[in-house]
Amino acid sequence: MAGELQATSGSVVRHSKLRFAKFSQHFVDQLGDFNVSPLEHFMSQFPGVPAQTARSHLGSFGLSGDLALRSIGTLSGGQKSRLVFAMLSWKKPHVLLLDEPTNHLDIETIDSLCEALNVFRGGVLLISHDERLITMVCDQIWYLKDKKVSVYDGEYTNYKKLLLSSITSQDKQITI
Repeated sequence: MAGELQATSGSVVRHSKLRFAKFSQHFVDQLGDFNVSPLEHFMSQFPGVPAQTARSHLGSFGLSGDLALRSIGTLSGGQKSRLVFAMLSWKKPHVLLLDEPTNHLDIETIDSLCEALNVFRGGVLLISHDERLITMVCDQIWYLKDKKVSVYDGEYTNYKKLLLSSITSQDKQITI
């Protein structure tokens, strides 16, 4: 989707103005130099943004005051996540690609993420093991089976029961 891989067959056509923003479960790789502050990093990624505007934006993600000026290396995992989310939101993406976005987040921050995703006007493709996030945010469940992506027509709780029953039946087959 994001154009990082080439199609093995067929063709992919994207609108030239379509903007993706990606949060990887390995998000620290997106941060680069851990010796700079969140403010310095943000401003290096978005040249021309006034420092006060950048500080205000970072503050809306919980990186206000001293936190915006500390070195990134001294931040907690959750604070580093907030920095990446602040940068992603600044891009005003049409589509968010989120790979395990709740790693390192506390419950309050997960709740804030759910609220933000529910009001986001673009598309969201979410990969997560966080059942609470899935049930609060997702409208559809896509799954991969036999190298094919399909849509599960139903609620997450029913999908989970289906998975558990298939695991149980596989266990029975193995133990017989």
